[in-house]
Amino acid sequence: MNVATVAGGLVALFIAAAAFVSVRRRGGAPGSVGLALRLLAVAATAWIVVALMPFTIDDSGAAASYLLGVPVVVAVCPLISDLTHRAVGITTAVAALVMLLWALILGLGIGLWFVLPALLLGMAAIATTASRPATAPRNQDA
Repeated sequence: MNVATVAGGLVALFIAAAAFVSVRRRGGAPGSVGLALRLLAVAATAWIVVALMPFTIDDSGAAASYLLGVPVVVAVCPLISDLTHRAVGITTAVAALVMLLWALILGLGIGLWFVLPALLLGMAAIATTASRPATAPRNQDA
């Protein structure tokens, strides 16, 4: 275990603690589980990126900026969408698909590590879509 792994773990634990405090503060409010899963996906992505950064820089040089930058941007986009309260479900679903595709593109190298945040984002998309209130049917008789 190197210093980068420990530092990434500490960042991830801080973000995970923030997720659980947020869920506890919101109680059973709709969307709180989706928000917690999005925060956990960001925490997992941060841990993975910080832990893999020294190895990726040694192996790929300047290309490490986009190899590790794309998952960070993808994980943060649903949180920005959640802050603006616009298209949270679709943004989270697209982010989950992009993260999974990025993991597959990078293949057996560092890409396998990004499957966990992709799964967390997928679960967040499902939780966000499931927590939406159903629209009432319109009365056709009037």
